[in-house]
Amino acid sequence: MATSPPPFSSLLVPYDGSDPSRAALKFALAIAAGGAKVTLINIVDETTVMAQSVSSSMVAFDPTPLMEALDTQGAVVLDDAAAECRAANVTATKELVHEQPVAGILAAIKKHAIDLVIMGTHARKGVARTFLGSTTEGVLRSSRIPVLTVRTVDRVASAPFATALVAVDDSETADVAVAVAAMLARTAGTQIIAAHAVDTETLYENSLAYGFDPTQLADDMRAEGSAIVQRSLQRASLAPDTPVAIVEGHPADALIKEADARHATVIVAGSHGRRGLRRFFLGSVAESIVRNSDIPVLVVPAPA
Repeated sequence: MATSPPPFSSLLVPYDGSDPSRAALKFALAIAAGGAKVTLINIVDETTVMAQSVSSSMVAFDPTPLMEALDTQGAVVLDDAAAECRAANVTATKELVHEQPVAGILAAIKKHAIDLVIMGTHARKGVARTFLGSTTEGVLRSSRIPVLTVRTVDRVASAPFATALVAVDDSETADVAVAVAAMLARTAGTQIIAAHAVDTETLYENSLAYGFDPTQLADDMRAEGSAIVQRSLQRASLAPDTPVAIVEGHPADALIKEADARHATVIVAGSHGRRGLRRFFLGSVAESIVRNSDIPVLVVPAPA
């Protein structure tokens, strides 16, 4: 019996041996079991070492030993990851990248013809959780291919694309996200839940400020949200009876809560590019989801 190709065929995992990067590798191995190839990279940021040498109060500072130590450490880390791949019957390519982190990851995407980056994100708590790491944020903003962020190993399912909650709004990137979800449904048998968030917090604040009836406006936005979802499903050739959720509250929080309630294994969201009045209500939802979700998040960039 013929088998479907994997939803992504070439995976990039920036790997440093940390728990988040181990979670990213676990996700990659689950996908690679279907036939995808895996590329492991370890970033050696020589600019930091050179900056230390320039600012050093020593008369002479040779950065070579420190650079060699970083290379050795990176090679050991990559060897450990490659061994984990072999144990899962996955052959991985490994590479030390001498570059600043974001630039190095973007260069590796092009060099290895990557179609999905899988990155670990640190499980920050409290106020610190509102800030993305500079590398994660830089890749999310600059990548022209989907980026999947993973926070913890225990939230990576054995079938990581089993159930996807897809954030749908009136934007080109949401359409692309729904199209990617449709591809997952075809190739990985993913169950799709299309979710639209009505930002009732901002809605009520602005309704009162401008003299609108907040109850009527909320009803109108729910109806409009349902119509937006159905049009997006139709454009992606997904069945009209695909489960739909209209959630309310702060968009990112409401979508994360719905994903958890639906036992979703991944959240799919467009990165940016909302159209029209919806921008006024939604704000930057994808980044907030990445910051706060314990469930892996697949961020789909705007179309080129």
